Amino acid sequence: MNGKEAPKQHTRREKLRHAVFTALFFIPALALLLLPVLGQKDASVKENRALTRLPAPSVSSFMDGSFQDALEDALTDQLPGGEAVKGLALDGKNAVLSLQRGLLYAAAPGLKTNYVMVAQGYYHYAGDEHRIVEKPEEQDLERLKSFAAAFAGIPRGQLCLYFIENSRTVDFDRPEMSGEVYRQVTAALEPAKADRFTVSDYTDYCENFYQTDHHWNARGAYKGYRAVYRLLHGTDEGALSPVDTVSTQAVFQGSYARQTHILCADETFSFQTFELPPYTAYINGRRRAYGNLSAYEKQKYSTEPLANHYANCFGGDFAQIVYDFGNEGKGKLLMVASSYSNPINALIAAGYDQTYVVDLRYYEEWAGAPFDPAAYCRENGIDTVLLLGDVKLFFEDLPGEG
Repeated sequence: MNGKEAPKQHTRREKLRHAVFTALFFIPALALLLLPVLGQKDASVKENRALTRLPAPSVSSFMDGSFQDALEDALTDQLPGGEAVKGLALDGKNAVLSLQRGLLYAAAPGLKTNYVMVAQGYYHYAGDEHRIVEKPEEQDLERLKSFAAAFAGIPRGQLCLYFIENSRTVDFDRPEMSGEVYRQVTAALEPAKADRFTVSDYTDYCENFYQTDHHWNARGAYKGYRAVYRLLHGTDEGALSPVDTVSTQAVFQGSYARQTHILCADETFSFQTFELPPYTAYINGRRRAYGNLSAYEKQKYSTEPLANHYANCFGGDFAQIVYDFGNEGKGKLLMVASSYSNPINALIAAGYDQTYVVDLRYYEEWAGAPFDPAAYCRENGIDTVLLLGDVKLFFEDLPGEG
C-alpha cells in the first residue's frame, strides 16, 4: 500500500465499546460536579435510613480502600437515578440467585429446607411467597459486652429492658430453641426489670409482623405496648386502649422488599388510633409534630409502590425526641430504642411527665459527642431507663458508634 498504513476502520462493536466507556466515565464525573449545586440528601424516606454523603479524601483512606468503598455507597445514594440503578442491580442478583437455587435443588433434592433464599440473607418460609424473613445468626458477644459497659453507670434499680424477638432471633424450624439471645442480653445488662416479645412459631410471627418488614404490625405493636406498660408500671391499669383501627388501600412493601426489590406483599397498611392527652414533642431540639397519623386517617398518603408507610405514618428515626405531657410527679423516662418504638413512643410517654427517646444510630452525629447514658440521666433528671429493641439494638447500635 505504497508504504503507508491503511486508515483504521472502527467497527460497530468498537464504537459501542467506546460509547459505553465514555458514558461510564463521564456521567458519574458530571454528576459529581453537579452534586455541590444540586445538594446532597441526608436521609431516604423509602428506606428510613441515613444516606451516605460524599467522603472527604485522605491519603490513608485512599490507601486502605475505605475512601473507595464510601465513595461507591455515596454515589449510589446521592446520584440522580441511583435508586433505579440499585433496583436493576438487585433484580439481576435475584435472577442469578433463583437460577443457582433451582440448579442446586435439582442436583440434590435432599438439601431443600423450609427456608428458601430469595436474596442474600432474605428468605421465604414454608412456601409463603407473600412474606420475606431473615434467619438467626450467631452474635458477637464482645459487642454485647461493650453495650452493657456503656450502661454500667445507670443504677440497676432504674434499668428496664424489653427485648423483641423476630425472625432475626427465632428459627422457625426450631422455635422451641428461641430465647437464647434474650438470656444473653439480660445476663450482660442485669436490669431491674426485663421482659420480651415472644414469637412462639411462624404462625405467631405472621400475626404480629408485617409481611415484608422487620417491624411489628398494628397488632404486634399494641401487644408490645401493653407488655412495656406492665413492665414499667407493674399493672395494666392506666394503659391506653385503641379507639379505632384505620385501614388504607396502600399495599405495604416494607424494608425487606425495598432492600431486595422483591415486591411480594399483598397486605394493606393499617394502624390503630388512640385518644392521647395534649402534649408537646421536640425533635432534635425543635418543637415539631412527630408522625403523620392525622393525614393517614384522612387517607392522605403516598401511592408509590415502595413508600415507607411505617416511617411516614408513625414517624421516622431521629437522634432525640422529647415528649412533654406535663404530668407533674410522674417522673422522667429515658427510652433508648430502635425504630420499633416509633408507633408506641407517645403511648409510653403518656405515663410520664417527660420522656426522652434516643436512637443510638444518630445521636453522636447530632450531638457532636458520643452518647453517655449516665451523664445524660444526670443532666435531665431521669428516673427510669428503658432499653427497647430487637437484637440489632444490643449488638450493633452501640453508644459512640452512631
